[in-house]
Amino acid sequence: MKELFVLFFVCSFYTLIAQNNEWYKIKDLEAAYRIEFPSEPKKGKSDVSTEKGLVTMHTYTYQSDSGDENFIYMSSFSEYPNSFFPEGLNTLEKRNQVLENAVNGAATNTKGTLISKSDMIFNGYNGTDAKISVDVSGYQYIIRMKIILVGFKIYMTQVIYEKDNGDNLNLNRFFNSFELLNVKM
Repeated sequence: MKELFVLFFVCSFYTLIAQNNEWYKIKDLEAAYRIEFPSEPKKGKSDVSTEKGLVTMHTYTYQSDSGDENFIYMSSFSEYPNSFFPEGLNTLEKRNQVLENAVNGAATNTKGTLISKSDMIFNGYNGTDAKISVDVSGYQYIIRMKIILVGFKIYMTQVIYEKDNGDNLNLNRFFNSFELLNVKM
């Protein structure tokens, strides 16, 4: 009985320590969002080809060490030119099409398979929560992504993990740390 109590205490203490680890906070005023990473991410920028033309994607990426259940944490921000949507995105159908294209583009670019997708609302903005399965040398990985459309701006957070490690503490902490900051449309 004493051993069981000690084991329970150690596990509880470890969970408490894991939850209280200081994460690295990003506050990107230009992109108007805040998010936390397990450690300092690398800032990047790349042009992404879309069916309407090139879009610049601004990213923060952290590749974790072997002590984490997740391999990669990433946040990104892109702003589409007004010319991509001359008639605007004033209907739910148009906004959902943009979100669907973003998810399908991610699945295509990773040679993955979309396994789930659900609509969501984040701070009053349309979004989607998707999972893409990717097979790499016989190993199954999941890309879990949340995408939010704010006007012509796309915000994306994603975590890549082995199939068996879904819905873990760090994944939830990462997604839950995302905040929009005074977004201007």
